Amino acid sequence: MQRKIIQPLGFALVVATASLGAFAAPANDFYVGGSVGATDYPSTVNGVGGGTSNVNGKLFGGYQLTPNVAVEAGLVELGRTRSATGSLNGYGGFVDAVGTWPLGDKWSALGRVGLASTSVRTTAGNDTGTGLKVGLGLQYALTDKVALRGEWERYDARLFGTRPHIDQYTIGLKVGF
Repeated sequence: MQRKIIQPLGFALVVATASLGAFAAPANDFYVGGSVGATDYPSTVNGVGGGTSNVNGKLFGGYQLTPNVAVEAGLVELGRTRSATGSLNGYGGFVDAVGTWPLGDKWSALGRVGLASTSVRTTAGNDTGTGLKVGLGLQYALTDKVALRGEWERYDARLFGTRPHIDQYTIGLKVGF
């Protein structure tokens, strides 16, 4: 039982430490941000029927390796949902490679792939799993250092012996240093 608690906490500390390193970095390479949105659980998770969660979000930090490639890490709240069979609460941490493709002066398409540690608490038990994370989105540059993002991300971790899909839809702000 303690191992299941310590693993996500250790992963979260590593992600948070990597994200906080952005504050001591040279200008223009590092960024931080936050997003709010909703999570959809299209799959049943440990007997709890899928559904859409309440408002939730994520905090992230990243390093721009090239103008089109970045490494990003963060913490995510995957929301709470209830069904006739129980309730569910999800959260986790992630590390992604993020690619951007310019669509014009201010618009860019985003694509991401990475790993996520996802923890889920249900009325029937708790579990933590690590798995693939992918996402797509659009970004609009408000200034040289500030951008709005709209994204869809899918978390695919092994939880309770299955691989339920967890989709998060967010809108947020990215601020460069």
